[in-house]
Amino acid sequence: MFFIGNEIINLLKARSKLSEGEQIKIEKICTDSRSVNSGDLFVAIKGENVDGHDFVKSAIEKGAAAALVEKNIDGVDESKLLIVPSSVGALIDLAKYNVSKSHAKFIGVTGSVGKTTIKEMIRHILSTQNDKKIYASEKNLNSQIGLPICAAMMPSDTDIGVFEMGMSQAGELRKLVDIVPPKIAVISKICEVHSEFFNCEWDIAKAKSEILEARQPPKVLIIPADSPYSDFLKQKAKNLGVKEVYTFGESVGDAKVLSVEKNSQGTKISAMFFGEFVDYVIQGANRSVILNSLAAIMAAYFASGMEILTLAQTLRSFNKVDGRGNIILKNDVTIIDDSYNAGPTSVHAAIETLSEYSGRKILVLGDMFELGYRSRYFHENLSAAIDKFKIDLVFTCGDLMKYLFDNLQESKRGGWGKNSEELIPQIRDCLQKNDVVLIKGSHSMHMDKIVKELTNVL
Repeated sequence: MFFIGNEIINLLKARSKLSEGEQIKIEKICTDSRSVNSGDLFVAIKGENVDGHDFVKSAIEKGAAAALVEKNIDGVDESKLLIVPSSVGALIDLAKYNVSKSHAKFIGVTGSVGKTTIKEMIRHILSTQNDKKIYASEKNLNSQIGLPICAAMMPSDTDIGVFEMGMSQAGELRKLVDIVPPKIAVISKICEVHSEFFNCEWDIAKAKSEILEARQPPKVLIIPADSPYSDFLKQKAKNLGVKEVYTFGESVGDAKVLSVEKNSQGTKISAMFFGEFVDYVIQGANRSVILNSLAAIMAAYFASGMEILTLAQTLRSFNKVDGRGNIILKNDVTIIDDSYNAGPTSVHAAIETLSEYSGRKILVLGDMFELGYRSRYFHENLSAAIDKFKIDLVFTCGDLMKYLFDNLQESKRGGWGKNSEELIPQIRDCLQKNDVVLIKGSHSMHMDKIVKELTNVL
């Protein structure tokens, strides 16, 4: 919550009919008129296909307290409008203004996969500190629009702010750290995600390294020890004046996994942090999440100064982010909801996770997008991992996943559909007692519909 008055109006160079001394109370910032609630500030953004200005009247009628716009809107009370040269530019200025007034220590999290999980783990771990006010960016709001919204909404009494920072093209992270300069930077696994927009993975690594290019470089950088880009990241950090670089990994790094044991209580992890042995438990964690937990614990340690064991043990009560490996048990069928997004690396990890379960192993996959000219290769060749890890049955949807389906052994072909909805009856009709079903695909494939339907009908 914040207030818009003369100071904000002047900051944004806005034209407004707001009376002298009058203020507008803002509960939340919103860019989608369909999700506007009473008291929101609606930001009208003109995109390639949709112009938010067309929905300003609807947003105000739904209860928006004000709208940030680039022109007058017919039929809307002018006292509700803040007219600015650029809606996006004004949103960024609002975010920078809020950050500049804050005393908070910022943690920035980027990488190709695992960003949201690491960010939510850090939030969860640090929330155990009753004397600290923790704020974390919402859901996966990590873009050129999403991050400024979160930064602008950060409460003024925040002690530690945790921000997920995403990008699909070079230069985008540089803009984000100009808004929120992290003192602690975390880079998760770097892989082929968004490769459609890059010549090679090296270019992706370079783009991710932009998290180090804030006005004041981070004090601490945390990176994967076994990444082929770790030496590059270390050297760039050194060149930019980052004082401390730490690594995490499977069996090497400043934080490393020693052993993993799954039992009825969850997944017990024995790890070493800076030479200290630490045991902790995560509920139903796969290998990727275990590695993410190392990074999250390290970031929380450098942000808080608390004992690592104390921080690590809070993860026993951590609940996975929706669509990122949640386990649902329904009538003797296990559903692994990994439906939020997908890329070749994360799908391979999901296949390995599925292989660790007893019972018939059923894999449900939707298209993976933004892979450029190698799209067919990445989809078709998932069959090798499916054979290696002895997956029993595979259902796929989408034009790209048809390449995989056609490349499968005939005995493994469960079914194919144009979209996720076409797969639902095929999967539902084949399920048996003790089956384990893992569901994954790019976000726009709406694989969550399969999860919801199966959860409802079983």
